[in-house]
Amino acid sequence: MEEYVAKIPSFADHIRVYRKLYYHHGIYLDDKTVISFGGVSQDYTLDPSKARVVITTLDEFLKGGIVEVRIYTEEEKKKKRSLQDIANYALSCGGNGGYNLVRNNCEHFANECVFGVKKSEQVDHIMNQLFRYNE
Repeated sequence: MEEYVAKIPSFADHIRVYRKLYYHHGIYLDDKTVISFGGVSQDYTLDPSKARVVITTLDEFLKGGIVEVRIYTEEEKKKKRSLQDIANYALSCGGNGGYNLVRNNCEHFANECVFGVKKSEQVDHIMNQLFRYNE
């Protein structure tokens, strides 16, 4: 299970903020630069056709919430890209669309920036619950 802790983020950290029903994920570069897959600018609608990889400030990303920073296991640290590669990849995705709640959401994006692999623990957890429920 992934671990997060409330603390001040550092360059190229995978961060998240709780948004009532889910966690919103992004990549922190500095207080003026957070890259995440979400609504255009401050319009965080649930319309997937409008979702893009956007650059916002930390305050815009948090919307009054508390930032949490991903903590990696020793094994995960071996698989992580360098901090500069994480930042470069995240920045190169600016404006990209193709949002899909199950296959291409903000958590998938952040993990792809860090590891080069799309993964969402939130989606995996829900899918496991659904399949367990249907047994």
